[in-house]
Amino acid sequence: MKAKYVRDHVSGYGKNIKKATAEKFGVNNALIIKAVNGDEKALKEIGDMGKVGERLVTAMPLIRDNLKAYIEGIGEYNEALADIYKTGGTEAAKIDKAGGDVSLENTKYLNKIEEYKASLFAKLESENQRHDDAMDVIELQAWIDAQLKTVDAQANLENISNKPFLAQMKADEDYENKKMKHLLENSSDSDLSLIPKKHYSTNPVIKFWNEVRDIFR
Repeated sequence: MKAKYVRDHVSGYGKNIKKATAEKFGVNNALIIKAVNGDEKALKEIGDMGKVGERLVTAMPLIRDNLKAYIEGIGEYNEALADIYKTGGTEAAKIDKAGGDVSLENTKYLNKIEEYKASLFAKLESENQRHDDAMDVIELQAWIDAQLKTVDAQANLENISNKPFLAQMKADEDYENKKMKHLLENSSDSDLSLIPKKHYSTNPVIKFWNEVRDIFR
């Protein structure tokens, strides 16, 4: 059906709402005409719009209610935390003051223990760092060797597994050329079913192989 035969008798009366519909929702006469004329891209786009609309109508009321409840709950939770911690801070200060009055001698003892631990920990940390550095070098070398082998194997795998897709690209190009020639030669009597179409990449064996290949990627 030709677009010139489709008569639009109403859009001229609503130019502003027509423009608003196009800007807000992406819906315009051109898209509708394309869909009416069987344009696959336009039909898919409108179909996707419909599905999105249905999901929004179904889901948004529940999403709105749940998110409102969540936000209100977080507000209540944090307000309660503020009250709890304000009280905790006040009472903790009282406890700290009381403990500080009797902790001076104890602090001297703890300082000596801390100094000893600091010295010991410094020596241990130095040894651990030396060990970690040595292990990192060993592990990095092993990892690099493994990665090199993996890359080589993956490249070989890709070269083999891409053959059906390269063949499909060539077959699709040949089909389109034959289709164009057939349509030009036969016009209204054309029958595209008479032109064989090769399907390398959709062959069941190839599809199974691709699924197996994806596991190792």
